[in-house]
This record gives sequence, structure tokens and C-alpha cells, in this order.
Amino acid sequence: MILHRYILTSLTRPFFIGFGFITFLLTMEMWLDLLDMLLGRGVGLSAVSQLFLLALGWMVALSVPCGVLVAVLMTYGRMSQDNEITALRASGVHLRQIVAPSLVASVILAAVLAAFNNYILPESNYRYASLLYEINRKNPTVQIREGVINDAFQGYAIRINQLDDRTGAMQDILILDAKADPRNPRTVLAKSGTLSFRPDLGLLVLDLNDGTMHEADPESKDGDYRVVAFAHQRLQIEESAEALDSRNRRRSDRELSIGAMKEEITKLEADIVRERERMDDALGQLDMSEEELAMVQPGVVPQGPWEQWTRGIVGLFRKVTPPDTPEWTREQENAIGVVRARLREIQGLEKRIQKFSVEIHKKISIPVACVVFVMVGAPLGILSRRGGLAAGILSAVFFVFYYLCLIGGEQLADRLVLPTWLAMWFPNLLLGSIGLLFMRRAIASGPILLRTKGGSRP
Repeated sequence: MILHRYILTSLTRPFFIGFGFITFLLTMEMWLDLLDMLLGRGVGLSAVSQLFLLALGWMVALSVPCGVLVAVLMTYGRMSQDNEITALRASGVHLRQIVAPSLVASVILAAVLAAFNNYILPESNYRYASLLYEINRKNPTVQIREGVINDAFQGYAIRINQLDDRTGAMQDILILDAKADPRNPRTVLAKSGTLSFRPDLGLLVLDLNDGTMHEADPESKDGDYRVVAFAHQRLQIEESAEALDSRNRRRSDRELSIGAMKEEITKLEADIVRERERMDDALGQLDMSEEELAMVQPGVVPQGPWEQWTRGIVGLFRKVTPPDTPEWTREQENAIGVVRARLREIQGLEKRIQKFSVEIHKKISIPVACVVFVMVGAPLGILSRRGGLAAGILSAVFFVFYYLCLIGGEQLADRLVLPTWLAMWFPNLLLGSIGLLFMRRAIASGPILLRTKGGSRP
């Protein structure tokens, strides 16, 4: 149909404008970090270029819905401003026929974006993190900042006043070495040194020059303190190159597909079942349920934010007197300790499940935003009769609102404050409802019939 082709053609240019503009904004901060790696820290152009291309994955996932919103607002706003909508409706074309092409296109685009989020984006995120891991291994000073305590290396906290990123030369070094004894770390001061990866030895080493080593004697009852001066000292930061091999790194939730995350959830749920079985055995020794134990032993059952908030509200209106704590035998105290440990383990497993669930919902809810933005943008553009800059401002307002709701919902869901589906689908539900109201209002005006003052057709 000619009308549908015309609308789809009109949507194409503003879509790429919105998509490109948002992608550019999202890359601005990353450009600063990449330029610092390239010019200030000696990372090769090839590695920096690969990082940029791989980082585009998550940006595309956010830019596509915004591009749809810009496209429908600009297209339908311009058509309304140029009286094309008026002419079409005067010719008997229903508003549904005018909006249908963009709605169908958004559904197709949402399906493509959902497949991208599920199959391509996780692999892109994984390769980005792996490449960054390899850069940090070959250029260890990349992750070190001057004048800041850096704890990126396990067992060590390092502070460097002056650092040459290209050569790895350092001046005025302070190190807290807790690798041998975390309870009694030793302090190392050195005037100069270098941090480098030795592929021939398979080690990440720190060579120090002209310094002192301060350490309390753990065997001394009088708190004796030892100071050892050295001209040269070598510290092994990592055990081996294998520990730094990105292939041994476990994938995070953002680096897994929906199927892989569901498999992880199944494993975690099985772990929860085993933990509950152990907890039930301990409760059997106490001859009481989890709820009964929580009543007589407050604090043994960890409470989530929702339970704490509810208990606080109830406490404002009613004074709750905790029951007397009974006298426990040693065996019962051990059983209570087991219950407490198992419950905390279960809570940790549930939080991990929640993170996977959030990511699953997010992989679908963001593509669905393409459809929601058409439902909001098309009638709003028609009613406002504004295109160009005004449409761009409206797009920015709606997108910022959507993005803030998405980020806030993810945080609340990760902390078990809100159900996953509500937290991740709330912006879609809210904006979708607003879009339906706008659509109803636009449709309610009906076909425009030109009338004379007497009310008859011309």
C-alpha cells in the first residue's frame, strides 16, 4: 500500500538520526577512557579499536528503542504539522491505518533486538571483558591510578605517587601486603619500582628498589616491630599466568543467554533445596519450625528489606514485646548456628537467582520498549503537531524517564525489594498505559468532516 510505504520511508531517516545521536552520547565517556589507554598508557590501537567495537553491543540495545521513539515523534509530528494527517482522515483513512505501519515495524524490530540481546550481546560483553582482562595482564599499570590506593591485585593494596604508564616505572610506592597473613599485613615502602608481566616466567611481578619493610612480630607477646631495609625486592603479585587467563574467568549474568541463565537458576534452586534439607535437620534437633525459632531467637532469620520495612511500620502503631529467650544447651546452640548459616546461604543463593531473573526480563523488556514507544510517540506526535526539535526534546524526556525507571527497577529487584517482573516491566506498563490513553484521545476525534456554519457538508 502506498500510504504504508510512505510512512515507513518517512520513519527511516529520523530513526537513524535518533539511533546515531544516542549512541554518540553513550560513547562519549568511553572515548575518554579509550583515548587515555591509547595515548597515556601505551595500549595498542588494535586493542583499543576492538574494545570500542565490542562495547557498542550494550549501546545498540539502548539506542534502538530511543531511535524508534525519535522516529515516530518526528514523523507523525511533521505529518500533523503539515496537515497530512488532517487530509488523510478527511479522506476517510482511520488513525489505526496511519499508525499500523510503524506498529508492525516496531514489533519486527523488537523481535530482532530480542534475538540480538539473547545471542549476540552476551558474547560481545564476554569478549569485551576478556579483552580488557588481557590488556590488564599485559599492561598491569593500566588499572593503577596515581595517588590512589589500588586493590585490584588480590592480597595487595598499592599506592603510587608517580607512575609512567608506558614504561611501568613508579616512584614513591606504598604497599600493604596481606597475601601471606591477612590478619597481620606488612607495610612495604620503596622509592622506585616497576610492575610488569613476565611471560617467560608466567608471573606478574613487582620489582622494588631502595625501600623498607615494616612488620609486626606475631610471635612476640610484647608487640615487637621489625623494620628491614632492602636495596632490591621482588614481589609476586599473582601466582601464575593461569590465574590471569581470561579463559578461566566465569561468565557473569550479562554474558549469558537466557537458556544458560535458566540452567544456572536450576542449579541454584537445587542448592537451595540441599541447604533447606540441612536446615530442617537442625530445626528437628530444636523441635521447632523456622517461624517459631524466629520468634524466640530474634535475628537468627535474616530479613529482607520488605520484611524490615513492614516490621518498622507495624512498630509505629503497636509496641511488640519480644518473647523471653530460652536457655539453650550447647547442642541446641550449635543447631541454631547451623540454621543461621544455612539461612544466610539460602539468602545469598536467592539473590543470585534474582540477578539472573532480572537479566532475563531485561533482555525482553527493552526490545518491547520499541512497541511501547510507538504507542506513546505516534499519538503524541499527532496531538502535539510538533516535529523537529520539539520532537527531539520530547524523545529525550521520555527516554530519560524510561532509563531511570529501568535502572532503579533493576536495583530494587536485585535487593529483593520488588518482584522481578514488576521492577523490569514497570516503565513499559506505565508508558504503555499512557500511550493507550493518547491513542484513545486521538482516535476519539474520528474522521474530520468539513462543515459549514449551518452544520451541513459543503
